[in-house]
Amino acid sequence: MLPDAETSFISWLSWMMILGGVLTMVALMLGMRAVYGRYAAKSALVIPARLAWAVQEFPSFAIPAYYACECQSIAGAIILALFIIHYFNRTFIYPLHLNSANATPWYICLSAAAFCSVNGYMQGSFFGKYYHPTSFFGHPLTYVGIAMFAAGMYINMQSDHILRNLRKPGETCYRIPRGGMFEYVSGANYLGEIIEWTGYAVASRTLPAVAFAIFTASNIGPRAVQHHQWYLNKFPDYPKERKALIPFLL
Repeated sequence: MLPDAETSFISWLSWMMILGGVLTMVALMLGMRAVYGRYAAKSALVIPARLAWAVQEFPSFAIPAYYACECQSIAGAIILALFIIHYFNRTFIYPLHLNSANATPWYICLSAAAFCSVNGYMQGSFFGKYYHPTSFFGHPLTYVGIAMFAAGMYINMQSDHILRNLRKPGETCYRIPRGGMFEYVSGANYLGEIIEWTGYAVASRTLPAVAFAIFTASNIGPRAVQHHQWYLNKFPDYPKERKALIPFLL
């Protein structure tokens, strides 16, 4: 694909991702349930949770890693490294520690893999081939964004660790998560991921990164609110001061 045509295509994909995120957020806020995890409907064909996670996340690791091998700028390599580090964890480390007894419906795994393929191409090709900022190292937002990414990833991984240790092997019951950012919000893992990708967008200041950050927040932000309401309904002793997603506010 010619450079001008490909950059136009990436821009189009970015705007479609933003539109998809906004429409999804509206649907979730109007009451539609996310159809995975504890809200998943019964399906005749399911995939073990560990395998499903590895399969669906793999394109977001492999495709950017391919483009990173021939990256055209140091700045692009740094931004891609952030993306690849996250998805290395999601593809190879996170599934190994997963204790969830919930298998994943095949269509959820397939749709997630399709999204990860498109997003992996969008981020990988743009930052690998077309990202040549004039003031990357001299701009303070670069460092603010990278720090946000690191903080968000820490919160996300710490929260995942807390969640997977709520149950002993073989258990299917739900418990109130405690510790870390769970002392402030019900969706601590989602908060961490939103901070992470917001930092990614701040560091790079590009449309593809902003589109992914918006899509992420639009999808998992309402899910955090749904989780919060679910916890309140299920546990009479659930901490009343705990918010859904934003400490002290929401």
